Amino acid sequence: MTPLWWPVIVAAGVSATISLVVLWWNSRQARLDRHRELFGQAYAAVAAYREFAYIVRRRDGTAETRTAINRDLSDVQAELHRHEALLQIEAPKVAEHYSELVRQARRIAGAAIHEGWDAEPARNDAQMHLGSIDLSPLHPYEDQFLRAAQRHLYVRSRVTDRSRHLDQYP
Repeated sequence: MTPLWWPVIVAAGVSATISLVVLWWNSRQARLDRHRELFGQAYAAVAAYREFAYIVRRRDGTAETRTAINRDLSDVQAELHRHEALLQIEAPKVAEHYSELVRQARRIAGAAIHEGWDAEPARNDAQMHLGSIDLSPLHPYEDQFLRAAQRHLYVRSRVTDRSRHLDQYP
C-alpha cells in the first residue's frame, strides 16, 4: 500500500518539471526574438549606409547640409561597428557574413559616396535623378548574410515546417 503523501510528491514533481520546461522554452524563444531583432537592425544599418550614395549626390551644397550628412554618416558607421561586435558575441558564424557584407558595402557603396562628394551638388529637380549609381554588386553579400541568419534561426528553432529546408539556403 502506498503512503498518502506519495501522490502529492508525484504531482509536485510533475508540476516542477512542467515549470522548468516552460521556463526553458520561454528563454529560448526570447533569445531567438533577440537574435531576429539584432539581425534586422544590423541589416538596416548596412541599408542606411548604402543610402548615403544617394544622399550625398542630392545634397544642396550648403555647409549645414554637409555637416549634417557627415554627422549622420558617422553615426551609421558607428552602428555598423556596433552590430559587428554584437554579432561576434551573439552569433559568430552570422558575424562572419555580416563583416564581409560591411567590407563590401564600404568598398562598393563607399566608392559611390566618395564619388558623390566629388560631384557638383544638385541645383534643381532634374538633377535629383540618379540612375548612374549601381549598388547591385552588394546583392550576393546581402543574400549570404540573410541566409546565414536564416540558418542560425532555423537550427536554433528546429522548425518542423518541412517546406523550409536548409538545402535551399546554401
